Amino acid sequence: LLSSDILWSDYDSVERTPFQSMERWQDAWTLDSIRQNDPITITSYFLEQAIPLPAPAVHRGINILLHIFAAILLLKILETLKLPAAFSAALIFALHPATIQTLFWPGYRTEIISLICILSALYFGSRNRNALDYTATILLTTIACLIHPAAFALPIILALIILNQERHVHAHSFNRVLPLICLCLFLAVWINSGNSGIETTAETLSATERLNHVGQNMAHFSRQALVPINSALFHPFDKGANYQIGAQMSLLPFLLFVPFFILIAFNIRKAWARAILLGLSAYLLLIAYGTSQDGHFIDGEIAHEDHYLYVALPMILALVITAFGRLIYNMGVAGKPLWAMGCSLLLFIEIAITGSFAYSIAEPTRMWTVMSERWPNAWQPQAALLDSIPQTEEGEAPLFTNKELIAMLETILEKRPDLVEKRKTLARIFAEEGQRTNALREYKRILRETHPDNEFLEEAARFLDKTGLSWDATKTRERKTKTQEHL
Repeated sequence: LLSSDILWSDYDSVERTPFQSMERWQDAWTLDSIRQNDPITITSYFLEQAIPLPAPAVHRGINILLHIFAAILLLKILETLKLPAAFSAALIFALHPATIQTLFWPGYRTEIISLICILSALYFGSRNRNALDYTATILLTTIACLIHPAAFALPIILALIILNQERHVHAHSFNRVLPLICLCLFLAVWINSGNSGIETTAETLSATERLNHVGQNMAHFSRQALVPINSALFHPFDKGANYQIGAQMSLLPFLLFVPFFILIAFNIRKAWARAILLGLSAYLLLIAYGTSQDGHFIDGEIAHEDHYLYVALPMILALVITAFGRLIYNMGVAGKPLWAMGCSLLLFIEIAITGSFAYSIAEPTRMWTVMSERWPNAWQPQAALLDSIPQTEEGEAPLFTNKELIAMLETILEKRPDLVEKRKTLARIFAEEGQRTNALREYKRILRETHPDNEFLEEAARFLDKTGLSWDATKTRERKTKTQEHL
């Protein structure tokens, strides 16, 4: 990932972070900005620009280091809770292919920093050895809530941790959660009061359509967490899919969790049931915000984005891995080699998928090629692909034939006829291929609809001379002369 030189692509028409429209880092720390955005992440984007190293490598290097720190925090929490297979769960999260979009595509560092704050708050809250731990829990909860809406679930998750830790639960065991509830309620009111006057440009959907989007997001995120074989930076959103049950309600993906909660209810006094309740509830609480949001492809088209899964991903992975770890460890001596083989196979598969995905996006031409194939109706990836094609050495076969380049350029210009440079390229390729009629059409359109520079006017005049249109060539050169006199 560090080898890629793409960062803040001009072809991405979606603003992924307010940093893209800010001129100074101080703007991130105004009262209104703190209520709406993550000032810590925005400031980090400004600071990394001062590092005298290639910006893309610095940006992703910081993301990867933060991600490793998040994985270590997950390990520490699982060890604090005395859950089996803690290291395996943390390692599988660290190498999971669903984290790649968050680490690679610029603008998603908020997810990583917010996860670090959430896990840190849970670590100190679950440890709770002294007043310093509790103070750290309150401070980290405050920061987490200010930078990510999913953090408002922290008091409930901490209460479930207490339920999991305590053999004999009493009402006073949850006393330390009450201040956190009050803090989160206050922050929620304060943040929403600052956002009440902000106009939204989001697509207006009916309640049924919104539920359907939530259901499809939930199905996609759960599938990506547990069976991440469909690796991509952006996943097409199937608007025709219908996750509906009964009276126009998109509940099917959520109903899949109901049997687990029924099982927990009948075994709530058992430690394994409380552990499953903790993991499952933490996942659903942290993924709730992500399922309610619509991701967007670089052309603004609605899409699934895995960065919405990032904050909740450790919870579902920890639940599954530690649950299987407990089952296999209970087998006694025979369970250890079985776990070693099973976990090694899982890691091998995961590394293969993650490595293949990372390789496919590390080189710009490969990345835009894959994206063009996946989004054939969008002109942006095709235009970016044309810009990323490396120059071929003499005797080396070109990546695309002229026929393929013509097809791509015509597709782009059909949707964006104002891209003059692409039209110039198309005219030159037509001329190179001997398609003089097509080349003439493109040259004349450029001359008619734009004000080209002297260099292109001379190029067009030479082409007109070759086609026998001397009068047109003279008129074209006269435009060049007039332009020079004007200058």
